[in-house]
Amino acid sequence: MNKISKILFLLLAGMSVVSCHKDDGPETVPLRDYAEQYLVDGPLLETYLDTHYITVDANYDVTIDTILPTTTQLSIRNQTDYPIQFKTVTSNSVEYKVYYLKLREGINQNPTALDSIYTSYKGNLTKKYAESQFDYAPNPVWLELENVIPAWTEIFPLFKTGTYDDAEGPNPIVFDNYGAGVMFVPSGLGYFGNIPPSGIIPAYSNLVFNFKLYELRYKDHDRDGIYSKDEVLHPGDDPIDYDSDGDGLANMYDVDDDDDHVLTKVEIRRPDVTGQPTTHYPYNGAAVDDPATPFIDETQGIPRAFTGPIDPETHLHTALPADFTDPERLRRHLDPTSFPPFE
Repeated sequence: MNKISKILFLLLAGMSVVSCHKDDGPETVPLRDYAEQYLVDGPLLETYLDTHYITVDANYDVTIDTILPTTTQLSIRNQTDYPIQFKTVTSNSVEYKVYYLKLREGINQNPTALDSIYTSYKGNLTKKYAESQFDYAPNPVWLELENVIPAWTEIFPLFKTGTYDDAEGPNPIVFDNYGAGVMFVPSGLGYFGNIPPSGIIPAYSNLVFNFKLYELRYKDHDRDGIYSKDEVLHPGDDPIDYDSDGDGLANMYDVDDDDDHVLTKVEIRRPDVTGQPTTHYPYNGAAVDDPATPFIDETQGIPRAFTGPIDPETHLHTALPADFTDPERLRRHLDPTSFPPFE
């Protein structure tokens, strides 16, 4: 689990949460040991999966009911329309299993734990209190995955956004092909010992969320022109931990990633071409060049220090195609020996 999720989780233990948002004014109880509580929560969730069945409608909204002795429904675990899956998440020295169902994966982009998502959802308690449903957002809302319960930061990136029709007219935007799922959350990755003023969510409650992922916004925390998810050297590196210049500040918060005293946003800027507006190179180039923009080659990503023949007039290396596309290149904003003038 990344550092932001850990920090946010610890904050949640002392804050009130009525929904997946954080609220002020909590009523708290003494916190239990995380490992000891999971010894209770884990078996309860396993039993829940074995004693309840799920119904999914055409809009991927779900109803979960108890299997009665006189009925023949298959349990959530045993049904095969949406095979049960789980992700192992280590938090507070506890190895949790977060079970989830992929009702539909989605077809577009995956968020990361650093990004904002446009989602609708419903939250229910696993125990049958007078009011099992504690939160409901049928109309999509924007939420930052850094500021929600830890289970959300782990499970939403396993789904993709969809498509939508935003044509002008009296009808609202119509979403399709979006990701939709259900997650079963142990209290240690939910709200743990927190009791909101309303008392809707009792302390140490296991939770169930039915959700849909419509759209996302990749975030750029330091506003340097590179998405925070890409502020790494190799795909799969954790942006929270990646500090290329060793100055104690992760690249996603560092406006000068290689400490060469040239701002990253300057180093990734495309050269002005025939009066075209200044733009930035993307981290990776597109698969196909856009013919509608003849002065910009969209297949080019952030380049490395150029390696082509030296220009006799400028005495600088010229660019080779591989300087923009080689997957192993050291992009120039991470290279302290590469700084303006580049061309």
